[in-house]
Amino acid sequence: MVNIQDYAKQLLIAKTAKKELEEFKNENPDAYEKFIEWFHLRPGSNKVTIVTTHHDRPMRGIYIGRTKVKSAAEFLAGCITDNKTIDWDKIANTYNSGKGFAAGGGSNGKINGNKEYPHQANMINDLHDNKKLKNLLGVKNLYFVASEVVFSRRNEKRKKIDVVAHDGEGKVFFFEMKAPDNKLDNPVKQVKEYLEMYGKKGEKNKIFEEMLKCYPQNPIAKINEYVGYGIIGYSENPVLDKNEKMLIHCT
Repeated sequence: MVNIQDYAKQLLIAKTAKKELEEFKNENPDAYEKFIEWFHLRPGSNKVTIVTTHHDRPMRGIYIGRTKVKSAAEFLAGCITDNKTIDWDKIANTYNSGKGFAAGGGSNGKINGNKEYPHQANMINDLHDNKKLKNLLGVKNLYFVASEVVFSRRNEKRKKIDVVAHDGEGKVFFFEMKAPDNKLDNPVKQVKEYLEMYGKKGEKNKIFEEMLKCYPQNPIAKINEYVGYGIIGYSENPVLDKNEKMLIHCT
């Protein structure tokens, strides 16, 4: 039996973060566009994580309070120069340089032990414009919603969805990312588990759908079905595996 109250705070955090980001977009659309190109929000159970998909520090993040989203986004947008370079030193003076964006195994923040992160960041950055991927998935549009989605409490199994996207017409995609040299994990098996946990009708599914509809960037208006794919690497040239329809190789 799912206790809805266990998720009440996360839903509140998501709704507040969404409201803050919308206000930022309305008040300063140019700064918003700079921010959203390299950063996105990940509502959690206590705070919001601002995650970067910049190639310098892919999928690194900082924690902020839910009411600090607008001011943090404005500050980070101001740290982006010529639309592609980020002043990490300026950020470090405000957000502890030993944590967040600078974390990951190296003092300069550029070393990261998770080999999947560069592929995950590239996919998020490219999701909307990759025509070949959209053709493989059979959709006209593809919008990034969330990364590293965990929606489990207490003794429930913890399942983390690497990337969530939707087509704007009711189809939601779960993507499990793997580095090309990862021979141990089975992404298709994992994504099927996500579909089993989050996609089945029931009390938890209702809460999960409300959560996705409250996500700050590209919230989902309606949900008709869930589809899952394992993704090996990532590039502009994805190929659907002929032997396993839920696995896409990107070379």
